[in-house]
Amino acid sequence: MRINSEKLQEFLTSQSVEIVKRFDTKTAGQLRSEWKNTFAFGFRVPTGGLFWHVFTYEHAVYITGKQALRRFNEESPVAFVVFPSPSADSTCYYCKAEKMPDFSEYRDDLFVCNRDLDWTMACTHEEGLGPFYSRKEWQTWYTGS
Repeated sequence: MRINSEKLQEFLTSQSVEIVKRFDTKTAGQLRSEWKNTFAFGFRVPTGGLFWHVFTYEHAVYITGKQALRRFNEESPVAFVVFPSPSADSTCYYCKAEKMPDFSEYRDDLFVCNRDLDWTMACTHEEGLGPFYSRKEWQTWYTGS
């Protein structure tokens, strides 16, 4: 599904999220690359594929559904990054909020993480699929780190 940056901004605003900065295309690309190196290590996202396939193809350790939302909501909302799958556009926002946004009904491909990539949550456009939540330290089983 193709995210519209205006739609994403409207959603974030409706959730009382402050968009501190919109990253330029180069920085957004670097962030996506860091995300892949952390959560999709060694996984080749198919051309036109979606980053969240790293979870559906069981290539990363994760939790899903209500459990994922609960863990996500326990994260500190002080500062976080929001970006769509690269197949959508290069929109990438650095955000702040008093509480984490409610993505329980969000139906678009979207990723949220802290800047250090200690954790991530992936929302999908698929009804009944996701969201997925994962932590960097959970991935050591796969990378051997």
